[in-house]
This record gives sequence, C-alpha cells and structure tokens, in this order.
Amino acid sequence: MVDATLDESSRYWTEFWEQSTCSGKNRGPMQPVFWDRMAGRYKENTPAERAERRQKMVLDLIEATGLDFMGAEVLDIGAGTGSLSIPLARRGANVTAIDFSAEMLKRLEDRAAREGVSLARTLLVSWDEIDLDAEGFRERFDLVIASMTPAVRCPGTFNLMLEAAKGVCYYSGWVNREWDPAYYELHRLLFDDEFRGRSYGFPFPVLDLYLKGYRPAIRIVQEVWRAEESVGDMVDMVSGFFSVAKDIDEAMKGRMEEYFRARAKDGKYHSKTVATTGMMVWDMRESDGGL
Repeated sequence: MVDATLDESSRYWTEFWEQSTCSGKNRGPMQPVFWDRMAGRYKENTPAERAERRQKMVLDLIEATGLDFMGAEVLDIGAGTGSLSIPLARRGANVTAIDFSAEMLKRLEDRAAREGVSLARTLLVSWDEIDLDAEGFRERFDLVIASMTPAVRCPGTFNLMLEAAKGVCYYSGWVNREWDPAYYELHRLLFDDEFRGRSYGFPFPVLDLYLKGYRPAIRIVQEVWRAEESVGDMVDMVSGFFSVAKDIDEAMKGRMEEYFRARAKDGKYHSKTVATTGMMVWDMRESDGGL
C-alpha cells in the first residue's frame, strides 16, 4: 500500500513538473545557437573571485560525501567552458564533458589544452537525446554533475542523470532570479506584459528525490551579479530569453538596441542580477525507499 501511494505521488509530481518547466524546447536558451553566441562571454564577464568562490563551494559540498576525486569517473552534463570539468580533471578525475553547444565545447577543449589538463572525453550531444547504453554510460560514473544547465530541467532528463550514476550526483539550479530591470522594462514596452522568468526549477528535483527515498545535502546561495555588457550582447541575451515564450523579430531587436545604447556608458551597459541558486548532492547508493 505504501509503495502504491509513493508511485502515485511520484506520478502526480512528475506531471506537474513537466507542465511547469518543460515547455519551450528548441527556443531561446534551449537552442545550441544561443550558447554558441554566449560562449565567448563567460570568462570575460564572470569575475574571477566569484567563479573561484562558487567552484570552492561546489567541490567542498561534493567532497563532503567522501568521494575521492583521484581516479573517479566523472560525467559533466552541460559542461560549458569547463568551470567544473577543468578543476576536477586537475584533481585527477577522468572527466567526460557533454554539451550541445559546439562553441562551448571548443572553448573547453582549448582551455584544457592551454592549461595542460587532460579530459577523458568531450561529447557534442543534447542530453535529452543521449543513449546511455550505446555510450556505455548506464550506472558508470562515480560522480554525475548537472550545474546550472538547461540540459537537465525536466523529469526525463533528470532521470537520465540518475541512471548514469553509480555513486554521487551533484545538481544546481535556479531558486529565484531577480533580473536586471531592463528585462522587465523592455518586456512591457514590446509586449505590454510582465516578464516572468521560467527557470525557477530547483524545488522540482528536490521533491522528486525525496519521493524516491533520497535525502540530499542542500545549500541555498544568494549573490548579486554585476557585469559590464556590450549593447550587442545585451540584445542577444534579452531577445534569447524572451524568445522562450515570444517571437522576436528584427524590429524588436532594433528597439532593444536603442534602449541599451541610451543607457550605456562608454559603450557598456551595467547589468545587475540578484541570483538565488540551490545546490544539492546525494549518493545513489543511499535511499531509504521513500515515505
């Protein structure tokens, strides 16, 4: 009776998760081309201190599970330019890095070569199209990572992550995001409607794990992100995020460009985001079977 109740609860939660967060596939940030354009911005516009602080928090949280990075088989889903793949490989892990953006992977590979770091493998593929058995990924990895990536945002892609792990998993995602005021102002100007970010998905996998009997260690972090962006980069980013729900034409991009040029200083727009993110880590070998 308990098992039937758990199965039913899990099914209802999965349906709600799917309906709430999983629309907009192949639009905006769900497209490789969006991240191809953004790839060059990452190192330039992420302050080193913030990146190092974040990296330390993540690695400390993972190490608290008792996992030894030396020799560990690691899968980094949505690896981007290597913010976790590179330091893990430097610590002796055998890292397989996956991303659906060719430009992101190229920058990761260039960085690894430049820093003398060896990666086990890089793979250009969309995670929702992965064949775990064909790739030999099923229950293979000591550590599976999905860090702030659109690759793992739905029940199906989250379950693929769990199925690739034989040990520890690390996941991070949005709890809340107070976007730069430009997003809200431009959305009202262009569509006479309020902008609502659609990326606040962290609670969904948390409860999913709970229903499966896992009790992840969780940390919630809030940071203020400030950056200097070119007018062109701001237009690309804003139009990209808007396009998840709206069709954006060149006239709209022109109005965005006018908006940012009027507010830029020395050609740079100063953006501010209040980012609240969640991190969690758990061991796939440690489940209490649920309620």
